[in-house]
Amino acid sequence: MMLSRPLRQSLVDAGLFLCLSAAVAFAGESAANLTSAGIPSNCADFASKVSASEGNFGTTNQFGCLGAFQFCPGTFEQYYSGSAQSFLNNPSAQTAAWTQYEQNEWSKAQSNGLTSIVGQQVCSGGKCATIDQSAILMACQFGCGGKGKLANYVASGDCNARNVKDGNGVSVCTYLLRGAGYDVSCFTGQQSNVCVQMPTGPGDFPTSTGIASNPPSASTASIIVGPTEI
Repeated sequence: MMLSRPLRQSLVDAGLFLCLSAAVAFAGESAANLTSAGIPSNCADFASKVSASEGNFGTTNQFGCLGAFQFCPGTFEQYYSGSAQSFLNNPSAQTAAWTQYEQNEWSKAQSNGLTSIVGQQVCSGGKCATIDQSAILMACQFGCGGKGKLANYVASGDCNARNVKDGNGVSVCTYLLRGAGYDVSCFTGQQSNVCVQMPTGPGDFPTSTGIASNPPSASTASIIVGPTEI
C-alpha cells in the first residue's frame, strides 16, 4: 500500500498499517498480466509478489487506495496526474507509476545506508535468507527513511527488537525474508545477484548453451565426445 509519509506514520503509530494491508489482501495480478502492462519479464515475479498482498488493476479499497499496488491519497498524486478512474482503467500507467516508486525507494535506501546489509544473512521465525536487492525493496514497505524500522534493523541486526516491529508486532525481517530471491534490476539499475551459478569443477551446469561451463581438458577426461555427439 503506497501511503503518504504522514498518513503512513500515523497508521504505524496506531498499529493499523498491517491491518489495512490485510484488508486489501486480494489475489493480485499475475506476472504475465504485469508483463503485458509493461513490467519487464525478468522483474515480473517480484512485482506479482508485491501485488499479491495489495490488489488488482481495478481495485479501490475503503481508504481510496488504487490499483494493483494500492497507491493511496497523497502518494497517488505524486505519481499520476490524471483521475483515479483513468488510473484504474490503465494498467500500463499503474506499472509505470510503481516502477518509478520502486526506483525512488531504492535511491532512498542507498542514501540512508540501508543497502549496506546486502549479502548478510537474516533469520526470523525459523527461516533464513541472504539479504539481496529485492529483500531491501520489499522491506521498504516499512519505509526507507533514515529513522524507520528497516534503518533500525540495519543499526542493530536484531529481528526481535521492538523498534524494528510495527504496531502489530510484525518484524521488518519478515519482509526481508519474503522479498529475498527476486530479480529487481529493473528498479535498482544494478545487475541482479539472484541465482548466479559459479563453476566449481569440470562439467558444471547449467549454462545458456547447454554445454558444460568448465569442461575438463582432453588429457584428464575419461570420456571424450564431439559437439555433434551430445
